[in-house]
Amino acid sequence: MKRRINIGFVIDDIDNYFSNQAAIGAEQAAKVLGANLFVFPGHYIGKTDSKYADKRYEYQYNTVFSLPTERNVDIIYILQGMICSRADIDTQKRFLQAMPNVPIVCLFSDFEGYHSVTFDNASGLRSLLVHLINKHKASDIGFVSGPVTNRDARERLDIYRSVLKENNIPFDAHKVVYGDFSMASEDAVNELLDQNDHLDAIVFANDSMAVGGYNALAKRGLVPGKDILIAGFDDDVFSISLEPPLTTVEASSASLAYKAVLNAENYINGSVLKDMTVETHLVQRSSCGCDDFDIGVMYERMNIADCENDSTDFIAGVKDYLFNDFVETEAVNEALEDFLRSYIEFLKADEKQAVIEEMDGKFAKLLRTDLFVLSTREKCFNTIQAMQSKALEAFGNDHDRVLVNEVFARYFRRMTFSRTLPVNSARRRSERMRGMVNRQMGEVFLNENGFNIPYEHLLGGFSGLGFTRSFLYLFQGNIKNHGMFNWTPPTSILLKAISDGGELKTLTDEQQLLRTESIFENEFITGDERRTMIVSPLFVGEDVYGLLVNELQISDSFSVSSVSSQLSVTLRSLFMMEEQNKVKQALQNSLERFIRDNTMLEEIAQKDELTGLYNRRGFISNSEKALGDPANQGKIAIICYADMDNLKMVNDEFGHDDGDFALRTIAQVLQESFRDSDIIGRFGGDEFIALAITGADCDTVAMKSRIEKVTKRYNKFANKPYPIEMSTGIYKFRVTGNVDIYDVINNADGLLYQEKIRKKTGRDIR
Repeated sequence: MKRRINIGFVIDDIDNYFSNQAAIGAEQAAKVLGANLFVFPGHYIGKTDSKYADKRYEYQYNTVFSLPTERNVDIIYILQGMICSRADIDTQKRFLQAMPNVPIVCLFSDFEGYHSVTFDNASGLRSLLVHLINKHKASDIGFVSGPVTNRDARERLDIYRSVLKENNIPFDAHKVVYGDFSMASEDAVNELLDQNDHLDAIVFANDSMAVGGYNALAKRGLVPGKDILIAGFDDDVFSISLEPPLTTVEASSASLAYKAVLNAENYINGSVLKDMTVETHLVQRSSCGCDDFDIGVMYERMNIADCENDSTDFIAGVKDYLFNDFVETEAVNEALEDFLRSYIEFLKADEKQAVIEEMDGKFAKLLRTDLFVLSTREKCFNTIQAMQSKALEAFGNDHDRVLVNEVFARYFRRMTFSRTLPVNSARRRSERMRGMVNRQMGEVFLNENGFNIPYEHLLGGFSGLGFTRSFLYLFQGNIKNHGMFNWTPPTSILLKAISDGGELKTLTDEQQLLRTESIFENEFITGDERRTMIVSPLFVGEDVYGLLVNELQISDSFSVSSVSSQLSVTLRSLFMMEEQNKVKQALQNSLERFIRDNTMLEEIAQKDELTGLYNRRGFISNSEKALGDPANQGKIAIICYADMDNLKMVNDEFGHDDGDFALRTIAQVLQESFRDSDIIGRFGGDEFIALAITGADCDTVAMKSRIEKVTKRYNKFANKPYPIEMSTGIYKFRVTGNVDIYDVINNADGLLYQEKIRKKTGRDIR
């Protein structure tokens, strides 16, 4: 079976409506491609957004930007225009250069040397400015631009200047001020108003800054749409709820991301592609002095005027208006087309009652789909209103016109009441989340497992939030992030607990250790279906605890941030309790050390049951003793980190018995390759480790050659239909009093990683 493409989607904030819509569009395209979508939601690079200014450790979210690697993604799409909207060019360049060596596509902004997909700012903004000039006779128009470092901001300002010139309106630099794309734009608007006494209109380069503009105008007693005309850009989710509703330019982030991700295979294959742009459209509302609804514009966009004779263009026009052409495989398509066809039959029918009943049923079916997830409620109302207007024009007698009004009044009523469903659903989920957190805290803090943290309980109830699967990963040791630009995560991580369809799973110590780059694909993530997964950092202050990876639909992602935040606080409390319990455990620890050193019980506790080698705890304990032994000080030592190749393939194709056989064979190879006095362990899963204090210098190349020679002999003796092989990293060091076992393990792990990369580039690794 062809391997699925792994698409990395790097965004600024999963809770940001614009970015969330982009993720929805990317998910729709991934479904068409049958590709996996891995979402990395951080926040911003460069100047902090004002809404986060009071949150000192907000930079911790950006740790996820360091997680994509060449081994877990085949292509990366980056919301460059959002993440870097406040960053200078050099900062943006460093950000992009830190990404792995896979095809990179910048969204909402272009950057030299990279593919890009951007909005056609000109189409919508030009229409908006011409609308203000021609319909509302505005000639004194101010402009609130975004940062000069942002490509979209510069382009929108250029369009403003060119439209003024085309209409013989002189450009005045005093009528342009600069904001930062955030709602904190009151100062910029006040500067603009102080410099210009009698502006007809103000155009904002995005909707967020228009919110600050509304606040500044209110303090001066000016009413948008009446005393001064106001317009924005982006058609953000809140723009319709402003008072009055904001005239703006519709720029569908979902459509843009959908079209970009659909080309993933072409980008990966190196096909020559031109940078793409996505069209934008004027959205007329009250803030520019218009009525909220322009029937002429709706007729033109939906091709509704002649829909009785040309149903194909009509259906295509409605779909394009509602979804911006980014939904191709969803059930909403079928339901929408059925409803629109029944509407055309309604227009044509002599006996309308039977058709009305059929149309009612299909409308009810449409409301049960993801219609309001994939489109805005305003667009749905506009569509129904345009269809009602068309029906009233088509029917000449009063009886039929009354019937039309009754039918469409019923549809408006149903849509209005359907608004309570998402709200109630969100409320119920919020209540479930609070109940889940309280239950977790009780189960965790009242558990009877002594001082062992029951990590599986931390994931209890996640399936009720729409999470198909959840994976709790924790880093080893005390990991800090002090706000470095390019934070590097540890190469390994522990998978502590799994929630799979509500079933909670715990892993043994030997199973937990994984490479950090394998958080999306490893032997514990089962099933061949495509998946969408979102990774969230777990942190409090400068302490980075690990990662929460959730498999879910983007439409269910609204609770991811709050869940990961609450989980971080819970972990912090648990770790603090562990520290407090150290004093209480002193006597118990002394007794356990005595048992480990002097009885057979310790030997059993430190052994890996499958291979007979030391387990991770046994290896660390015995290695620390050997390194701390005064007799070994100053001697040369090597540590060998080994990783079995293709264990997952053996398990999948030949069964877990063969997988266990292969692991035992690796253990035997290492035992024969090293001395009886050396310390050898199974460090977790398919990873092994050995420590040898040689007393004199040693040849690491010869050591690798010996391991390979023994491996070949065991393969010949095993006579299996698959090779039993391993990759190794051997690190040489001198034993001193300050040697840390974890430091030398990490150095060996780095050499192992280099060997696996060499193997990958040298031959095909399944």
